[in-house]
Amino acid sequence: MLSAFLLCLALPTTSHAQNLEFGIKAGISVYSGDLSPQEFGLYAEDMNFAGGLYLRYRPSTRFGVRVNGNFGRLSAERDYVLRDETGGEQAVSRNFRSSLTEFNLVAEYDLFYIGDRDRNFLAGYVYGGAGVLSFNPEGELDGVYSELQPLRTEAQGSGDPRYAATPYELTTVSLIFGGGARVRFSDRFVIGVELGGRKPGTDYLDDVSNTRVNYLDVLNGPNGGLAARFSNPAVQNVAEVGSDFEYVRGGEYEDYYFIGSVTFGITIGAAGSNKSGCYKF
Repeated sequence: MLSAFLLCLALPTTSHAQNLEFGIKAGISVYSGDLSPQEFGLYAEDMNFAGGLYLRYRPSTRFGVRVNGNFGRLSAERDYVLRDETGGEQAVSRNFRSSLTEFNLVAEYDLFYIGDRDRNFLAGYVYGGAGVLSFNPEGELDGVYSELQPLRTEAQGSGDPRYAATPYELTTVSLIFGGGARVRFSDRFVIGVELGGRKPGTDYLDDVSNTRVNYLDVLNGPNGGLAARFSNPAVQNVAEVGSDFEYVRGGEYEDYYFIGSVTFGITIGAAGSNKSGCYKF
């Protein structure tokens, strides 16, 4: 009670206070990249639960700033064609899964209002910004999941200038763009729905890129046979692999991911006739 009373004293009494909003979100996360189906669309098998928190501040009528924390998972499984040791092509099943932790800052712009925009309304908006993404892809072989980044499945860090000098980082910046709609009612509560796309600063969300790889460079690396199996599961007889056996694991598609959410928030500060914005106890 005392802390709530002190909070009320500290809150500004101007109408700007009602523009601070705290909320939660729940929805789905979807990966798009080399292991996605080639046909355009969102596929149920690649959807995962995602949730999070946000804090929105609106310094003016149409503009807002929002800090978000999103948590979830990305995954995909796909039949993929790779060259084998005989020079032929084999269809193999490839998969990955990764945790997803993202913190971002976005700017919002309201496109329209239906209702009283100073009290209760429906608003459509677009947003854009940047965030920090933490991920860690894992792959499954014979029912066992292994972390893929330490395996160096594309001969990273081998010293050969054709490959990356070090394994890819598991934290990267993401560019964010999207849109949504929200409804404010009872002067204080806000519900909404939104969908946003992300372009991460890496093509390794799935541990797959378009680098040309020599199989023996991976096999002779620090993680040997396991790294080679994940690198090219089409190879069945390692003894038949020649020194010139090369392949590209991925294709032209860069990695993206999308998060769609239903949001629920509560405004903090002045609302309606209760200008202090504090609840009565």
